[in-house]
Amino acid sequence: MTEAHLQRIARVNGPINAIVLVDRDGAMKAARAADRALKASKTGKKGAPLGPLHGVPITIKEAFDIAGLPTTSSHRPLKDNIATADASIVARLRAAGAVILGKTNVPELCADFQTDSPLFGTTKNAWDARRTAGGSTGGGAVAVAARLSPLELGSDIGGSVRNPAHFNGIFSLKPTEWRVPSHGHVPDLPGMTRTVRYMGCFGPLARSVDDLETALRVIAGPDGYEAEAPPVPLGPTPKLSAKGLQVAVLTSNPLVEVSADTATVVQATTRLLAKAGAKVKHVSPAGLDWQQAWDDWSDLFQYLIRALQPLGERERFFGREQSTDPSTRSVARAARLDLGQFFAVLDRRDQLIRRCEAFLDDYDAWLMPVMPGAAFIRQRQSQPLNVDGVDHPYFFAGTSYNFLANFTGQPAVVLPCGFSQEGLPIGLQLVGKRWGEAKILGVAKALEKLLPPCPVPPDYKS
Repeated sequence: MTEAHLQRIARVNGPINAIVLVDRDGAMKAARAADRALKASKTGKKGAPLGPLHGVPITIKEAFDIAGLPTTSSHRPLKDNIATADASIVARLRAAGAVILGKTNVPELCADFQTDSPLFGTTKNAWDARRTAGGSTGGGAVAVAARLSPLELGSDIGGSVRNPAHFNGIFSLKPTEWRVPSHGHVPDLPGMTRTVRYMGCFGPLARSVDDLETALRVIAGPDGYEAEAPPVPLGPTPKLSAKGLQVAVLTSNPLVEVSADTATVVQATTRLLAKAGAKVKHVSPAGLDWQQAWDDWSDLFQYLIRALQPLGERERFFGREQSTDPSTRSVARAARLDLGQFFAVLDRRDQLIRRCEAFLDDYDAWLMPVMPGAAFIRQRQSQPLNVDGVDHPYFFAGTSYNFLANFTGQPAVVLPCGFSQEGLPIGLQLVGKRWGEAKILGVAKALEKLLPPCPVPPDYKS
């Protein structure tokens, strides 16, 4: 199985540039060991029990440490950084029997929803090479979509496992904040004070909800490095059918109106659920101020990434609080590192978490878009993002639907639910209550049964 994946990588990966480091020798060594262990188990010889991913070839986002391999997060100052140990969740995947094929491409410091690396080049979308692969787990999503890997491990602080899944027609899971430990992920930068203590989540990308669940059960739980991660049990995944489910639906939010194609997919999926017996309602939490919530998510993110910057680097943003770009206004606010404002953001975050958790007391899931539109033609970050002829600030638009589950820390599952008129996949996300991954996975499985199988990009069917 490993050899077949390596052969396909050699044949297919070049033009799309999904996998940027192939560890052929390490993968084959692990695969042969897995074969020996399997043979021993069949002949009754004693040995370590076979894990839930025994012999399964997988890929890992380049931002995670794999012992003996480079971890750069596409950041030039880290180009010679060699990991001395596995990231916690990489070690758990190995212990579960996974065979690591290599590492997948990311934008610099995982800070974009396009994957254009200054060290490794650009990753192309599996459905249309002119378009973004998504980011920051863009390489991993393309690897899964193009059948180079059945499972990828990614990270998400503003949509980075969800928008690539949406753009490439696959599944992904952003777990509850701190469900999965971050040790061995860049950023934070190696040897520096850890500042990314909020909103960052780590989860799988795959081609079915079952595979998301299998991976989550391997990687979840505290590892002893980070005090924020509590030992909350996952619990069993309930076996649910669509009949009787209570599903809240959001077609579009006030920040950025979705494309007509996206709205059509939301409406079609809503009809599917309703026809199968689910009770669906177009509703959002009462009193939710979307703009304030986005500002607070962005400000908190900016506080985290600027906490260690010298004053001189931050001063250039002073006085730009009146910019027309919401992202620039956020950078300007956070650049002063005002502790009173920082704690005010956290206080409003607590209030929003309570509001969204209470909302989901009445619903099994909240169905909503992942991005305003399907994969767009690659562009510069300085250019506005155009949605059905309307220009929006780039980062504001690209995070306008994903930010909320990061800010509240709630889990979200992405499923491929339809296509644009141009034949590009459109995914939707199901958001659930904090620590409720088992429930939201159960809901996702019920929806998955109503949908066609995970689609294959036309150029990668053989």
